[in-house]
Amino acid sequence: MNLLSIFFIVILASFLSKNPIELNQKKNAVTSSELKEWISFLSSDAMKGRKNGSPEMKTAADWIGGKFREYGVTPSGPNGDFIQNYTFNSRMGAIEERNVIGIIEGSGSELKNQYIVVSAHFDHIGIKRGAAPDSICNGADDNAAGTCAVIGIAKALSLSKMKPGRSIIFAAFSGEESGMRGSRYFVSASPVPLKNIIADINFEMIGHSEYLGKNNYYMTGCPYSNLDDVIGEYNKKTDIRLIDTIPLASQLFYASDNIAFSRISVANGIAQGIPSGTFATTALSDYLHSVNDEAELFDFENMANLVNYFSDMILWLSNSDSEIKWTDPKFTRPQ
Repeated sequence: MNLLSIFFIVILASFLSKNPIELNQKKNAVTSSELKEWISFLSSDAMKGRKNGSPEMKTAADWIGGKFREYGVTPSGPNGDFIQNYTFNSRMGAIEERNVIGIIEGSGSELKNQYIVVSAHFDHIGIKRGAAPDSICNGADDNAAGTCAVIGIAKALSLSKMKPGRSIIFAAFSGEESGMRGSRYFVSASPVPLKNIIADINFEMIGHSEYLGKNNYYMTGCPYSNLDDVIGEYNKKTDIRLIDTIPLASQLFYASDNIAFSRISVANGIAQGIPSGTFATTALSDYLHSVNDEAELFDFENMANLVNYFSDMILWLSNSDSEIKWTDPKFTRPQ
């Protein structure tokens, strides 16, 4: 073998190690019709708005666990299944709820003991009594959309020729609408050491494209960590863009499940936690907590493009050498 051939092989190996998904990831792993089917089920009238503590939430959790199993996710609940049970108190008394958690183990000998959490909440606010003619707050965008994005990413990774280097934890949280109860419980009873979680990638409200336009999304928390900059390294090779000029994004950083990871504890004004962000295509809208939040209003083609993109990006992130770190001194990682 001559020197030129050796040089070419070295360059090719380097390219594959840094850009694995460009040659291996199926671009249409998740289809718009699948997303429509999944979201239409979770946000149907039969699910009665998925209020915490309702029988419909148990139905939803079992369905999500079934989808995880279908797409090769290994159960990570404390009893060997996908369910992580917990109880919280409300004005109506004790509420029994459950998270749905699983894992795709990483393939890297050194990286597999590091973790990326891919999360979304699947609860909503239930029924608005007295509203007419429709009283069910179906919660299609908030947040059947985010939940089904997590399921779609699991499916895409199961089909990928290249496997993640770091392990990927898939988490569907209940209790978000009651004060991030589910995600806070997950953090307090994590199946892996918190110091080994490098980031939480959380999804909310990605069903609409009219707010930012097609192939665009935003991330909350950009001023606090370099997560957006690291993702920007991958985005240079795509036609999908992270928009970092959304005025509400910094405020919304504190309004979804990602904050349970980023503010595990606070002492002397310093938050100890894990860099995180919520990824969305809509900020505040007329659909939010409304009876008008229906799946039929979605841009499913755009959502499918984004879910396939997010799958690629997370796979790339799981193999990336770039360190994800806090850039704001008011935050520090768990030790």
